Amino acid sequence: DLEGSEDPSFQAAIEIWLQDNDKDSLSVFAALAREGNLAARLLLARIEATEQAASKFVSALSRKERIDLFRSDSGKGLFRPSWLKSEKNAGNQFASVLLESASLGVHIDAIRNLYEVGENEAAYDLIREVAGVGSQDEKQELIEFLPDSSELLPYLLALQKPVAGVSVGHTALQQIVGGNELPGPESDRQSAARFVEFGYQTGVQNSGFNSTNFYYDKLASWIDAAPVTAPIATLCHRYCGSGSLQYCAVTSFGLVGGYYKAIRFDSPIQTLIEQSRYTVSDRAAGMVLRRISFARPASAGSTLLISNDQLRENSACLAKAVAGVRAQGY
Repeated sequence: DLEGSEDPSFQAAIEIWLQDNDKDSLSVFAALAREGNLAARLLLARIEATEQAASKFVSALSRKERIDLFRSDSGKGLFRPSWLKSEKNAGNQFASVLLESASLGVHIDAIRNLYEVGENEAAYDLIREVAGVGSQDEKQELIEFLPDSSELLPYLLALQKPVAGVSVGHTALQQIVGGNELPGPESDRQSAARFVEFGYQTGVQNSGFNSTNFYYDKLASWIDAAPVTAPIATLCHRYCGSGSLQYCAVTSFGLVGGYYKAIRFDSPIQTLIEQSRYTVSDRAAGMVLRRISFARPASAGSTLLISNDQLRENSACLAKAVAGVRAQGY
């Protein structure tokens, strides 16, 4: 248990934050943190570290105002440490374990520690690091440790024993269709695997993936039903009718960057906000929408990774939602 987590004002602020209201929640967390509430301190630090697209409220803050809101009251000026670092220095072991999620290099023990305290989502980057640069023994050790339900196993397995023609997109596609066999035309399979791996990161004109693809409906159904993509499904159900849900789902999936980005809309601290509670919240759906609205191609140009006309053609209801966010002047 984290000291202060049962404080009624803290729990009320979590409810407001999950409604995607930073203005009326973050200030409460900050006030509680200054009063010594440990849960508020660690949650603030993790919110700052894990936000993928800031709200209008946070975007409007000056640098000093942002530091005053999120950071420890130790230190001076603009160089104050995060509450996580402050609490680690004070001897808090949970803060120390959470900080390990930002470690560089291969740290399997850090992954084990995060899983042991129930913060498995925070281990994402560490798992990717092992998959990318770890030794074969380290990869095998991690495969044996991770549960079969881990959404990152496709990535790890693809890089453990590389097979010609099998990319991390192929293994993710296998996860989506629920088996090692990938039926359908070869051209559809290759196009779908590329889209699942990269989304629109490399530009829609390069993916060749659209609603005529054999895997399009399978991908849309998986996005709508999978717990890891609940934020996207929640967003699409909010803005689109039943007849256009699949187009919103696949387009959103592509715009956030494909499978390995779509599964990254996570609770900042699962001990305080369960993953299943966070992923169906207004907060998670709002984060997806802001992330989509701010998406830019690798080479500067249009605001979106696909043009506004392409977005409207792919999903008119999603395009309308994106236009609404942009009209607010983020």
